Amino acid sequence: MAETVDTTLVYMRIRRRIEERIERGIYPTGSMIPSENELAEEFGTTRLTIRSAVDELVRRGQIRRVRGKGTFVAQKVPAIFERTGGFRESVRASGGEPSVRILARSKRYAGPYYADLFGIAEDDLLYSIRRLNCINGDPVSIEMALIPCLLFPTIEEIDVSVFSLYETYEMLGRKPVMAQEKLDIEALGARDAGLLGLEQGDLALTLECVSYDASGQAIEYVKSFNRGDAGGYTYTY
Repeated sequence: MAETVDTTLVYMRIRRRIEERIERGIYPTGSMIPSENELAEEFGTTRLTIRSAVDELVRRGQIRRVRGKGTFVAQKVPAIFERTGGFRESVRASGGEPSVRILARSKRYAGPYYADLFGIAEDDLLYSIRRLNCINGDPVSIEMALIPCLLFPTIEEIDVSVFSLYETYEMLGRKPVMAQEKLDIEALGARDAGLLGLEQGDLALTLECVSYDASGQAIEYVKSFNRGDAGGYTYTY
């Protein structure tokens, strides 16, 4: 298992290096990146590891494979930016009063998708927290967070209804410094709609966010459902 985790961490670091080169314009949009053989030689690893890193970038739409020609930068990488804090910090910064209610806490296996995201084994555990976020007493979002127990083995000992998750990560030695976000719109189910004071089928703004520490390690995945009519809070980046 340790060997699998080590291999996965290597390809994640390589993937991030390629992303950084795209961000800096070293690999401009529309340009062809080096071949798998060239990258394997540069990074001192195998073609299989390079292919894993490139496959992830292809799945994200950041690069595109063209049969018989090579692999090209398809677009700029999604916005990755410095985060000033989590929900509570951002709300207070905009003059509101935040409150958080824990709806559920549990553990689950990572499975293939989250194992790939966090660089852990599929049977490693994730700590799952579901929360209702309010501003000035009014519900504004429902948030589901997944955190690798391997990275935060003592996270259950901290009361996350008192401390924010970002404060918790920092207390446990992994301060979040970057995040990658994706926005979408989804219809709410009956349970979530009721918690937000809306009707089943009403549309909510969804936000998927992956937070990273200073080493580039993904430490948190969050998906939230947000009321579009209740204002919001601001990230500075």
